[in-house]
Amino acid sequence: MDNENPQTMQNIGEYLLKNTTILSEKMDNLQKNDSRFRFAKNNDYVTKLREDLFATIGEGVINQLAESESLKSQIRTWGEKAADYCIKHNVSLSTALLVFPFYRKILTEVIEQHCLEDNLPLHDAFNIYSKFESLLDQATYAFSHTFLHQHIVELEHAKSQMQEISVPVVPIKQGTAVLPLIGDMDDERSEFLQKRTLERATELELSYIIIDLSGINTINTWFAQHLNQLIDALQLLGIDASISGMRPELSQTIVQLGISFKHIAKFLTLEQALLQHSTYTS
Repeated sequence: MDNENPQTMQNIGEYLLKNTTILSEKMDNLQKNDSRFRFAKNNDYVTKLREDLFATIGEGVINQLAESESLKSQIRTWGEKAADYCIKHNVSLSTALLVFPFYRKILTEVIEQHCLEDNLPLHDAFNIYSKFESLLDQATYAFSHTFLHQHIVELEHAKSQMQEISVPVVPIKQGTAVLPLIGDMDDERSEFLQKRTLERATELELSYIIIDLSGINTINTWFAQHLNQLIDALQLLGIDASISGMRPELSQTIVQLGISFKHIAKFLTLEQALLQHSTYTS
């Protein structure tokens, strides 16, 4: 911390630390008529979060830590806690970020009041304001970074679960299973299909698998190639495979792509494939 106007900084810090409840109430008053902040109304945890930020900044300034790594770390921790709360309570990032201008407004009023009381010149007042502005920017950044990171993690988890659902190897009898494919098969899903099917086929100790395409909307080059590679890999593992549900439009696309499935049994319907297989009918 600079040595310029240390007493004013000290006074501001003490005011923030001693008046956290009043400052939090001011936040409430500023937000009370805006329905977007209903999540914060009469909420003890949100009140504590507000008070914690004012107290953290105030204590840091009192101890002359305004630019220290220790205070920055505490503010990052605060941002992480605030972001975690918003995510768990389905508060959008755009709404949550609207809170920070209120913190800025209240801090500005406190700084202005003390600078006027101490009769500081504009340059010194601006210098003090910039320090608090920097701390609030760090809180905003920590909050946003954590919020986005958590959402990315959750989206990846949801994506992984969706992929698992999209490759349902369904056992129907000892050593026999059906793989019903549904929807559009993009490049990423096609790659996952190949990897996950081989894993499940090995886990289930399959000897026969029917790949049903009746739920597939379209076939592109990547999917056709991955499907062909999957069948080859299954056969190398000693697993017999067949295809069912190859509709006319899909077969035409495969022919146009120049990919052949001559080495595998094909059936118009899943029922025909099941009836043809002796393990199922026995």
